[in-house]
Amino acid sequence: MNRIWAIAKNTHREAIRDRVLYSLLFFACVMLVASLVTEEITIGDQEKIMRGTAMGAISLFSSVIAMFLGVSLVYKELERKTIYTIAAKPIPRWMFVMGKYFGLLLTLAVNLGIMALLYLVIMGLRLGMPHPSLLAFLALLFVELMLLTAWATLFSTYSGPTTASAFTLAVFVIGHLADDIWSFGQQAESPWVQRLSEFLYWALPNFEIFNVQPEATHELAIGWARVATATGYGLAYSTVVLIAAVVVFQQRDFK
Repeated sequence: MNRIWAIAKNTHREAIRDRVLYSLLFFACVMLVASLVTEEITIGDQEKIMRGTAMGAISLFSSVIAMFLGVSLVYKELERKTIYTIAAKPIPRWMFVMGKYFGLLLTLAVNLGIMALLYLVIMGLRLGMPHPSLLAFLALLFVELMLLTAWATLFSTYSGPTTASAFTLAVFVIGHLADDIWSFGQQAESPWVQRLSEFLYWALPNFEIFNVQPEATHELAIGWARVATATGYGLAYSTVVLIAAVVVFQQRDFK
């Protein structure tokens, strides 16, 4: 565990030095502040629109940061030739993968915490204390980021950043369209299309299970049973994907 934690800390230090990360975090904060403007230019329930805009910014930029950091996980080590030094040391490859993964999660947790704190300040000054549903939103968003990062880690173990980015983005988009894919398949007349839609629905992650933004925006109660179910699903799926990442990384030849 000490070696995994050492790799995780080193990964976190490398990530927070990345200028692109600060650019993304900056634009996320700009979007959060810009959510205040929506109160002046919209008609209807301005408070809900403000909350929805701010939560949407947090969700979007957190996902972009997770993909950006995850797809270059192994590539940077290859580019700097440090992977050869690591491979020569008595460090199991699974520890290396898990250490890099936990380091990315630490970075994402810090970034999410910064955005959540800014959200609390902005919304607290204008709308008062946030509804408890905000906690469920942030918790499930982090679980979603865990799963998305696991996929990015898997793709980074055998491909370059461009290919890994395309694959991770495809998983992200399909995962958020999982329910639509199921509905489309059930309405199709072709049995082949129906079977394909069912396969995609069950094989690929369903990111919509983590989406409680509508309830949090309208300040509706979110059952903890739902949160627990979604969390269990995310942790189990992330574990399977990380096992696949370790297996793939074990087969790579760095000589």
